[in-house]
Amino acid sequence: MVDELNDLRKDVQEYIGVKLDVIRLHMAENLSRIFSNVATAAVTGYLLFLVIMFISFAAGFFIGHQLNSNELGFLCVAGFYLLLLLVFLAFRKHIVEKPVIRTVMKLLFPNFEDDEKK
Repeated sequence: MVDELNDLRKDVQEYIGVKLDVIRLHMAENLSRIFSNVATAAVTGYLLFLVIMFISFAAGFFIGHQLNSNELGFLCVAGFYLLLLLVFLAFRKHIVEKPVIRTVMKLLFPNFEDDEKK
């Protein structure tokens, strides 16, 4: 009887140890997935910023050449970005907040089902 209880105790301790290892592995997987996504987004965002910046310079000079005034060309580009900012602020919940929440939920809980899609 005592041997059986000792065996049971050892089995329970081993089971708890294995369960903790599985939890650690899942956490490590989720954290590594999150960090890789953040790093990818940061590099992509930086490169996209550079592309947009140089396209903006080119557009400013092109429009300035067409209007015979570089100042007006860059003012038109700035006006475009101001309009883009206003549209973004008006629709930020649909453009940013909901997709970010959905993405974080999918990263942390891979089996998460979005109720809005049903």
